[in-house]
Amino acid sequence: MAETFENGANKKDLNRETILEIAQDIFSKYGYKKTTLDDIANAVRKGKSSLYYYFESKEDLFQAVILKEVDVLKQALEKVVFRSLDPEEKLREYILAKLRTFRSLANLYNALENDVAAIGFIDEIKEKNAKDEFRMIKRILIEGVRRDKFNIDDLNLTAMGITTAMKGLEMPLTTGSHHDIDIELSVDNFVRILCYGIMKRE
Repeated sequence: MAETFENGANKKDLNRETILEIAQDIFSKYGYKKTTLDDIANAVRKGKSSLYYYFESKEDLFQAVILKEVDVLKQALEKVVFRSLDPEEKLREYILAKLRTFRSLANLYNALENDVAAIGFIDEIKEKNAKDEFRMIKRILIEGVRRDKFNIDDLNLTAMGITTAMKGLEMPLTTGSHHDIDIELSVDNFVRILCYGIMKRE
C-alpha cells in the first residue's frame, strides 16, 4: 500500500512539473494576460479540469511558474556568492550570472519589471527579490573589505548603489535594444567603473 501511495505521489508530482514546464513556455511567449488555461490545457493535452486538480486558477499556476523561476535565479546567484573567488571577480561573476539567468527567465523578468494584471503576489516577490539582492551584494562587499580589496565607508549605500545600477542594466542587456551585445564585455566595463571609477589615471 505504501509503495502504491508513493508511486501515486510521484506521478502527481511529475504531472504537476510537466504542466509547470509547458505553462512556463506559453506564458513567456504570450504573456500572462493573453494566455488562457485552455491554451495550457491544449498544450498539455489534458482537459482544463485536469489543471484545476493541481492549480486553483490561472493566477495560481502563474505564481507557481514565477516561484520556480525565482528559485532558479536564487540558486544561480548563491552559487557565485559562495564560490572561492577574489571579491572583484566575484562581483563580476555575480552580475554576469544575474544577467544571463534573466535572459532565460522571461516570466520572472516581465513580472518584476511590469505590472502584471495587478497580481498581489508580484509585489511580495519584488520586495523579497530586492532584499535578497541587497543582502548578497553587501556580503560580497564585506568580504572585499575584510580582505583589504575594497575601501568602502558606507556598505549599505554602496550596496544600494550597485543594486540600483544593476537594475538599470537588466532591461537593455537582456531584453531591450542592446540584448545582442557582448554581455561579458559590458559587465567587465561596468565592474571596472564600479571598482576604479571614471577618473582618468596618470
